[in-house]
Amino acid sequence: MRYKALDLFSGCGGLSEGFLQAGYDVAVSIEIDEKACETQRKNHPETIIIQGDLTELRPQQLEQETQISNYDLIIGGPPCQGFSTIGTRLGTSDFGEFGEDPRNSLYKEFVKYVRYYQPKMFLMENVPGLYTMQDGAIRENIENDFSHDDPEGRYVGYRVTSTILRAVEFGVPQKRERVFFVGVRNDFEGIDFQFPEPFLNDDDFYTVRDAIGDLPALGVRDGENKTIHQIEPNSFLTMLNENAFNLRRDNNYEEGYIYNHLSRYNNPRDREIFRRLAPFQKLRELNLDEIAEYLRANGFQELPVRLRNGFDDFYRKLDWERPSPTIIAHLHKDGLAFIHPDGGQARSLSIREAARLQSFPDNFIFQGSQSHMFKQIGNAVPPMLAYHLANALRETLNSIYEFNIQTTLAFE
Repeated sequence: MRYKALDLFSGCGGLSEGFLQAGYDVAVSIEIDEKACETQRKNHPETIIIQGDLTELRPQQLEQETQISNYDLIIGGPPCQGFSTIGTRLGTSDFGEFGEDPRNSLYKEFVKYVRYYQPKMFLMENVPGLYTMQDGAIRENIENDFSHDDPEGRYVGYRVTSTILRAVEFGVPQKRERVFFVGVRNDFEGIDFQFPEPFLNDDDFYTVRDAIGDLPALGVRDGENKTIHQIEPNSFLTMLNENAFNLRRDNNYEEGYIYNHLSRYNNPRDREIFRRLAPFQKLRELNLDEIAEYLRANGFQELPVRLRNGFDDFYRKLDWERPSPTIIAHLHKDGLAFIHPDGGQARSLSIREAARLQSFPDNFIFQGSQSHMFKQIGNAVPPMLAYHLANALRETLNSIYEFNIQTTLAFE
C-alpha cells in the first residue's frame, strides 16, 4: 500500500525525502522559501511543490488548486522560534503569552490543516526544548489542540503521543535531537502508534569519518559544483545512498560525481586558528600570542580583541571519531563552529559535507547560493531519521487499513 502524504512547512524536503525513500507518495509539499522550493523541485519532481505562506493559504484553496481532497498522512515541522526564549520567562500556567507570540502560532496552521483534511495520522516535528518546557505544560497544550473532537461534528480529534528522538541512534552521524508528535484519529479505536526503537548505541554510532572521510580535500574557496569522485563504500555510505539512487534516476545526476562539494571563504586569521585547534578544544587553550605573532609576520590582521577576551565558543573543530554536533541553520552565516577535522585543509565544512552529516544522499542536489544551501541543510529533518519514522508509521497505517476492511465487512 502506497500511502499519500501532505508535507507542510517542508523546507528543502528532508522529511519528504525520507518518506519517499520509504515508499510513500508525497503528493503535495508547501514551503514559503523560494530557494528551498527550487531544491525540492529538483529532487522531488513528482511532488506538487507550492511556494506559499501557510498563514494565508487556506486548506480549501489548496484542495481547489491540487484537486486532492484526502491524505492518509500529514507531516511537517512548523517553525516556532519563540520557543527558545519564552521558556525562561513564563510560569507553568502562562499559556496566554505563548499563544500570542506570532512566532509560535505556526503550529496552529498545522492543526488547521489536520482538522480540515482529517488524515488517518499526522507527524509534527519541532525543537526538543518544547518537550519539557514549563514542566511539559506547553507540550500538553499542543497535544490538546489536536486531541478533542469538535462538538458540532466538523472534525474528529486524535490520540497524540510524543517523544524526543536522537538522530544518532538511527544512523545519522550527528547528535541532533528533535521532538515528534504523532496522532492517530480517534475513530480508529484500539490502534496506537509505537515510535521506532533505536538500533545503534554509543559503541556503534556513525562518525564524522564515516560520513565525509572519503571526500576529496578542498582548499580555500576550492571545489566546483560538480567534481569527479569515486566513492569508497562503507556501511554508512551504502545505507545513505541505496534507497535514494533507486528513487531518483532522472534528475540529471551523474554517478561518479560529487555535487555541492564547495567550501566557503575563510580569512587568513581564521585559517591559522583552524590549523592549530584540536577537536573540541577551546580557543583560550591555544597560545594566542603565538598566533598573533605568526599573523603579523605574514602581513595579516592582528587577532581581534573579542577573541582575546574569552569569546572562544565561536570556534569548534569536528572530531573524526565522533558524531558531529547538531548541524544548525546558523551555518549559513559562518562555519566557525563546524571546522573540518583535517587541519591541513584549514576550512569549514563544505555544503556536501554538511549534507552528509544530515544524512542527505549524494544525489540530492541543493539549489541557490551557498548561504541558501547551508540554511536549507541546517533547517532540515535528517532524511534517514524520517525514513525510520515513515516505516514505523506505515505499520500503524496498515493496521488502520485492516480496521477499515473489517469495519466494512461488518456492515455488509
